Amino acid sequence: MKYITEAQIKEIVTMPMALDIFRQAYLENVQGLIYTGDRIVMPIIDVENSAQWLTAISKTKPYFGSKFSSVFPANLNKGLPSVISTISLYSNQTGELEALLEANYLTAIKTGGSAGVATDVMARKDARTLGIIGSGLQAFTQVLAIQEVRELEAVYVYDIKEEYINAFIERIRTVQNRPYQIIAAESADACVAASDIICTCTTSHTPVFSAQALREGAHVNAIGSFTPYMQEIEEDVVVKASRIITEHVDGLWAAAGDVIIPVEKGLISKEKVVGSVGDVLAGNVIARENDKETTLYESVGSCVLDVAIAIASYEAITNE
Repeated sequence: MKYITEAQIKEIVTMPMALDIFRQAYLENVQGLIYTGDRIVMPIIDVENSAQWLTAISKTKPYFGSKFSSVFPANLNKGLPSVISTISLYSNQTGELEALLEANYLTAIKTGGSAGVATDVMARKDARTLGIIGSGLQAFTQVLAIQEVRELEAVYVYDIKEEYINAFIERIRTVQNRPYQIIAAESADACVAASDIICTCTTSHTPVFSAQALREGAHVNAIGSFTPYMQEIEEDVVVKASRIITEHVDGLWAAAGDVIIPVEKGLISKEKVVGSVGDVLAGNVIARENDKETTLYESVGSCVLDVAIAIASYEAITNE
């Protein structure tokens, strides 16, 4: 069994590499060549803290895998990550544990890269401004991914903790792939109003911006909500969206409070969730019909992508 550290992974994995892996994994998922099992989500003591377990099996590589993540928002006050993850890879020939990977960075790359692929197929082709709500690692990788799929002119940043914003902006400056502006927004709504693409990257259980702030034709990547009782996105945003796309539709109905709660209230029908990113890439569903539509990518996590990027990392490191 090989133990793989975050430091080793950071030397191997780049966002352009990850985007290619995720596009392929999404297509293979639609083809049934890599697929997931049911997820387990468990509150830990109270609803603020939680843990989840996900699994995936590959038919094209000799592995299956499991991903464990814990989410403890108060960790930030202790100098610890709010999300802590590991991925285990097993032989699909013997069931033996092949590798254990530290996966905080891989999880962030997965979440950012998945949203990058979704943004590529869902956002307007002329989208040039990006709004980021949140300033953690997940927010950082959203920028890493989206700057690869759109020629950004400006990135707006907002966080409820103002002291985090400037440090986040300085961090983005170190990875810019073109000279776009990076601007501290005065409020979440101001951030949204200035942006063609919006990413919400928080652990909030309540909506972080107003639907009225959305521009016509905006695309929203809702990243933070991952339990049936979390609502990072206002219900009016979900109602306003012309269509909703996710990683796995079945997984959405198990975990996405942003969508589950409006459906339970009768505000939208389940049919508004038209399919997965893989369905769009395979040509099975349409992501956007015109530039006036509001589109919503509701991210709930995909062990297909976790295992795909873990396999690529493991093979790259063991073949060095």
